[in-house]
Amino acid sequence: MKLQFKKNDLIESINIVSKAVPSKTTMSILECILLDASNGKIELMANDTEFGIETECEGNILVPGKVALEAKLFSEIIRRLPQDNDIEVTIETDERNNAIISCENSIFKIAGRDGNEFTVLPKIDRNQSISLSQFTLKNVINQTIFSIALNDSNKKMTGELFEVKEDNFTVTSLDGHRISIRRTKLNDKYPDAKAIVPGKALSEISKILTGGVYDEVVLSFSSNHIMFEFNNTVVVTRLIDGEYFHVAQMLSEDYETKIQVNRRKLLDCIERSTIFVRDNDKQPLVLKIEDNVLGLKINTDLGTMDAEVAINKTGNDLMIGFNPRFLVDALRSIEDEEVSIYMSIPRSPCFIRDDKETYTYMILPVNFNADAV
Repeated sequence: MKLQFKKNDLIESINIVSKAVPSKTTMSILECILLDASNGKIELMANDTEFGIETECEGNILVPGKVALEAKLFSEIIRRLPQDNDIEVTIETDERNNAIISCENSIFKIAGRDGNEFTVLPKIDRNQSISLSQFTLKNVINQTIFSIALNDSNKKMTGELFEVKEDNFTVTSLDGHRISIRRTKLNDKYPDAKAIVPGKALSEISKILTGGVYDEVVLSFSSNHIMFEFNNTVVVTRLIDGEYFHVAQMLSEDYETKIQVNRRKLLDCIERSTIFVRDNDKQPLVLKIEDNVLGLKINTDLGTMDAEVAINKTGNDLMIGFNPRFLVDALRSIEDEEVSIYMSIPRSPCFIRDDKETYTYMILPVNFNADAV
């Protein structure tokens, strides 16, 4: 095999597929990136058997072939080549799968592996597919991903529910303390589909997507996998087994207090309160709703903060406590200038949602000592 690349093209492809190289594995071949130039194009691939990425790279095929190279060493060599992004890099292999990497006056020789040993991505039928813009997919992931659980105590909580019903696409996440839901309209009607997609995979996909309004991404569903196709890149991830939580039963339309508030002013105020919060702090941010004023108070070992924000209130006065970071995550993901927040009693969750319900955020309250406030 002998290939020629521009450094910038090669770096870009390595950066994409490296996201699927496992940090720990007992199978050394999974620590590699596959260079495959056996089918008239150059493809780079990484695959940890649960999550895999394949991308096409610009370059010239002088001699076709394939080889698997240790990802960390390979990427480090390419990154340390001269800074000129248009500089030419040549990679060729010998009969023992050693790879010779040449660039200007530098030559590197590293051990490779037979490319046929590499586990390729599973083939996914495109019979059940939807199409949407990269802008939309990137947004709905970023606007919900913060609500997944970070541990494996309940594996379903570490993923997001993707649900397709005709021309409606809904993404849902929850971690036991909050729920995030984003709904968007598709350009066409599609057969119903439902899948629990690992949050880790979605985080990496979000980083690769360009986010262009006119750039398309195609999602294809199978019983065990979901495939994302965009920008000459294919991403396949195994789905999380099981039935997702019945989220609709956790949502309520009833409320006794509704406030409408300027999102930016409220967010700025809550973010200032987090100055006094450390990771293990249990002290809540207490919201005191009276007339058309929202009072915010936090009291920790580091200090206190009292603030007020003007609101429009409907219903009862209320005093309720929340983890301020949960409020910040939800408010940051909303673009609306004004937000509506619905509450009932101090022990019931609050709901942040718009009239069209394109988004719904539910946050459970935190107990606090009302006498100390």
